[in-house]
Amino acid sequence: MPFMKIGKHIFKVGGWTAISRVFGFVRDVLIANILGAGRLSDIFFAAFKLPNMFRDLLGEGALSSVFVPMFTEQRKSSQNKSLNFANNFFSWLMAILLIITIIGLIIMPIIVLILTPGFASDPGKMDLTITISRWMFLYLIFICGTAFLGSILNAFSEFALVASMPVIFNLFSIGALLLAKYLGAGSSVLYILSAAVVLSGVFQMSVLWGRLRAKKFGLRLIKPRWNNQIKTAFKRLGVGLFGTGFYQINIIIGTLIVSFQAGAVSWLYYSNRMIQLPFAIIGLSVGTVLLTSISNSLAEKNMSQVYVQQNAAFRQSMMLTLPCMVGLFVLAIPIIQFLFQHGAWTSESTIAVAHAMMIQSLVLPAMTTNQIYSKTLFAAQDVKTPVKSSIIGLAVSIMFYLGLFSFIGYLAIPVGAVVGGYVKNWFLLRECVKRKLFKILPKTKRAMAGFITLSVVLAAVLWFVPVKNLWMLIATIAVFGIIYLPIALIINKKS
Repeated sequence: MPFMKIGKHIFKVGGWTAISRVFGFVRDVLIANILGAGRLSDIFFAAFKLPNMFRDLLGEGALSSVFVPMFTEQRKSSQNKSLNFANNFFSWLMAILLIITIIGLIIMPIIVLILTPGFASDPGKMDLTITISRWMFLYLIFICGTAFLGSILNAFSEFALVASMPVIFNLFSIGALLLAKYLGAGSSVLYILSAAVVLSGVFQMSVLWGRLRAKKFGLRLIKPRWNNQIKTAFKRLGVGLFGTGFYQINIIIGTLIVSFQAGAVSWLYYSNRMIQLPFAIIGLSVGTVLLTSISNSLAEKNMSQVYVQQNAAFRQSMMLTLPCMVGLFVLAIPIIQFLFQHGAWTSESTIAVAHAMMIQSLVLPAMTTNQIYSKTLFAAQDVKTPVKSSIIGLAVSIMFYLGLFSFIGYLAIPVGAVVGGYVKNWFLLRECVKRKLFKILPKTKRAMAGFITLSVVLAAVLWFVPVKNLWMLIATIAVFGIIYLPIALIINKKS
C-alpha cells in the first residue's frame, strides 16, 4: 500500500469519523431535548452502558488488532486457509456472544442493581431500567459481529464502508428520537430508542455481510472447531481487551479522585470530549489503515516497505495533529465560551474547562504516534507489549493524580494524563526500535522540523488575535487552516 494510497485511506476514514461525530452531536442534542436530564435520561444512559462499553472496547480496535494480522498471514499462505480461519473464528465469536447475551438477559436485575444501586429506591425506575437494558443488550451480538466483519473488510483494504457504520447508528437513533417526539410517546420513547439501537446493529451487520458476499468471500457459520489458531487468537484477544480496558480504568480513577472537587467531573468530561475529537479523526484513522498495510508488508517480510508506510503515516498524522494541538491550546477559552457558555453554564466553568483543555491538548502528538507504534506491534502479532505500556502509563498517571491533586486540584488529572501518555509512548517506541520494527527516515525528520516551526509561528500570531464571538472564532480557525495546510503540504512534499 504505497504512500498516496495510505494517505487516501486515512483521509477517508477520518472524514467518515468526522461525519459520525457531527451526527453524534445532533443525537446528543435531541436526547437532551426529548429526554431531558431526569428520570428518562437516567434510564436510557444506564441501559446503554453495557453495550456501549463493548462498542468502545472493540472500537479501539482490540478485535481488529488481533484478527487482521493472523488473517493476513493466512491469506499469504492460501485463500482457503484464510476463509476457514475466518469461518471458525466467526462461529466461535457468535457462540460466545450468544452465551453471554443469554446469561446477561437472565441476570440483568443483578447487573442493573450493581451499576445503578440508587435506582433501588424507586421500584418503577428500577423495573423499567431492567426491561430497557434487556432490549439494549441484544445490540451486543450485532455490534460485535459488525466489528468482526469490519476487520475482514479492513484486511481487504475496504476502510471507508467500515468507518461509515457509526453514522448508521447515529442516524437510526436520530430517527427514533424524531419519531418519538412526533408521536409524543412519553416514556415509550425508551422502547422506540432501544429498538432503533438494536435495528441499527442488524442493519450495520447486514451491510458489511453484503459487501463481503459481493467480494466473493463466503463467510458462514460452521460448527466451531478448537485448534491452535483459535486458541492463540482468543488468548491475544483477551490480552488486547485487557489492555484497551486500561483507558476506561484511567477515566474511572480520575473521576473518583476529582469527585472531591465540586464541578471537576464535568469540567474534565467536556475537556476530554474536545481532545478526543481530533484524536478520533486523525489518530484512530491512522491506526486502522496502518494495521492492514503493515500486516501485509510483515507477511511478505518487506521491512523497507514497513518503514516507508510508517513514516508516511507519521508525517501525515503530525501534519494534522500539530495544528490541532496549537489551536486547542491557544483558542481554548473562546472555543469553550462560544460552544458551551449558555444558560446555567458560567464563566468560571469556561475558564476551568479551558485550562484543563490547554494542558490535555499537549498529549495529542503522543496519542497519535502511539497508534503507529502499537499497531506495528499488533501487526507483528505482539499484543503483550502494548498492554505492558498501558499498565506503565496508567501507573505514572495515577502517581501524578495523587501527588498533585492537593496542590492544583482537578488539573492534576490532565497533567498526569500528559506525562503518562508520553511515558507510554516512549516505552512503545523503544520496543519497536529495539526489535527493528520502526525507523525514522531523514525525510520525516526534515518534515517534522518544518511542521513544528510553522505551527509555533502561527500559534504566536494566533495568540494576539482577539476573538469576540462565534463567527470570529470560525473565521480565525478557517484562516489558520487556509494558511497552514498549503504550506504544510509543500513541506511534506519537498522534504
